[in-house]
Amino acid sequence: MAAFSSRGLKRRAMDFYAQLRAMPTPLAGGGKTYMAMIKSLCMMGLAAEAEEALRVMLSLGYQPDAFQFGLVAKCYGKAGQLAEMERVIASMSDAGIRLGTGAANIVLSCYSACREHGKMLAWLKKMRKLRVTPTTKGYNFVLNSCPTVVSMARELDPSLPLSAAQLVRKLKSASPWPAEAEVVQELLAASSVLTKAMVWSETEVKLNLHGFSITSAYVLMLQWVDALKVDRTLPLEVSVVCGVGKHSDVRGEPKVRELAQEVLSRTGSPLRLSARNKGRLVAKRDRVKHWLATEWTSMVPEESTDQSTNSSDQQQCLPNLLRKLGQFFSSFVPVSR
Repeated sequence: MAAFSSRGLKRRAMDFYAQLRAMPTPLAGGGKTYMAMIKSLCMMGLAAEAEEALRVMLSLGYQPDAFQFGLVAKCYGKAGQLAEMERVIASMSDAGIRLGTGAANIVLSCYSACREHGKMLAWLKKMRKLRVTPTTKGYNFVLNSCPTVVSMARELDPSLPLSAAQLVRKLKSASPWPAEAEVVQELLAASSVLTKAMVWSETEVKLNLHGFSITSAYVLMLQWVDALKVDRTLPLEVSVVCGVGKHSDVRGEPKVRELAQEVLSRTGSPLRLSARNKGRLVAKRDRVKHWLATEWTSMVPEESTDQSTNSSDQQQCLPNLLRKLGQFFSSFVPVSR
């Protein structure tokens, strides 16, 4: 059954499922048999049947783990049946299983797919109460479901917020989604993702953007700059590792690197491409300290963003052209570390 369901051969898999159901319980193989059955049913999108197999497993005294509950919850969530998904997650505590990051990410991914910002906000608050910290995956799920932030990170227009506080203010005033600003604010309050992505040593402080979507990388960079401003005891070197586009949708197009260069350049950052590693932006401590001591705002005031499209295009044309030329020549001209 597992072999056929994993290859999309639903009819053959269901033939074996019918044979299993005709056998007397408990089935040979014990809990492992039911685990394989639950996984197979979820692969075929049969959430109700998988939940029934989970109930039978529990009634026979076998102890499923969080993975089985997560499979069933995700199957319901992918079908848009959020109430059923929430019920399965809630039943984990009845089985004596503590909520972990895996189950928390499943809930976030389901709410993200349906853009249920209100429910996502309540879930993030519950995670904070239970001390379940968001992971990189959860961070991506939440921010990729925020259409206003996604649009900002992709378009990079002149009014792009250049600090976390500016971002929240703009979302509160401009987002058509009522809970979007609160969701982002709640996510910003949890520093676990930034802590894991930021590596401190005696010689270097490094922000690693591997694994983050373009939208998540943008928001994480705003958090990172705020953290640097608070802690001025910097090591000799400051860097941002953003890759060269090996994992981009189009291989070799470093979208995250382009975003990082654009956002940092607008703030007057001294970080530049390393001569040794084209996927790394780097600068020395003294220059970074001077940069952090300055204040920067968006290129265009927020109240001016309602200008005509033609005016906006004219404002963007020259900076975009200069940025592209700089990225082109940076691959040929060595930049000092």
